[in-house]
Amino acid sequence: MRVGRRAVLGWVLGGALLLSAVPGSAAERYVIAPSKSQFQFKAYSLLAKPLGTFHTFRGDIVADAQQLSASQVRFVIEAASIETANTRRDNHLRSEDFLFVQKYPTITFVSTAIAKDGLHYTVQGDLEMRGVTKHLTIPVTIERRQDEIVVQGSVSLNRKDFGVNYNSFLNPVQDKVDVMFTIVGVKP
Repeated sequence: MRVGRRAVLGWVLGGALLLSAVPGSAAERYVIAPSKSQFQFKAYSLLAKPLGTFHTFRGDIVADAQQLSASQVRFVIEAASIETANTRRDNHLRSEDFLFVQKYPTITFVSTAIAKDGLHYTVQGDLEMRGVTKHLTIPVTIERRQDEIVVQGSVSLNRKDFGVNYNSFLNPVQDKVDVMFTIVGVKP
């Protein structure tokens, strides 16, 4: 009997899924709880230093204390959910000058590696924004609670790396944007 590549791949993937569901497996899945989580950023210009928030996002965390390399974080932010307490500025940030939400409605992060050094963790992964993907290394803290996992961290981004080149003569915008987050995952 001849077996095709797709069938073999299907068996391998199916077997991996079955093994990950075996009771006693160290991997635990959490769903990001938006009501407990927070994604914020701080941008800098000559006239303002607004603190912004993204209100709509989703994702999950797979945590495996026994085999950290099997752990993963994935989240998707709805770019139009940006808010800086100024409607005019928020609408401008949604425009082609900044996030261009009509063409790029989401901002996505998928981890590629998680490492621990003593009490400190680093998450490596790919951030996609405005159709550009950049590999990041983010220092984080991870805390496990009864039925939750909390991941906190921050990273500085260069907006121009993602094609955000807008600038104003009267109110120059710095390239650096600081991103801060607290992700709370709950067991489904």
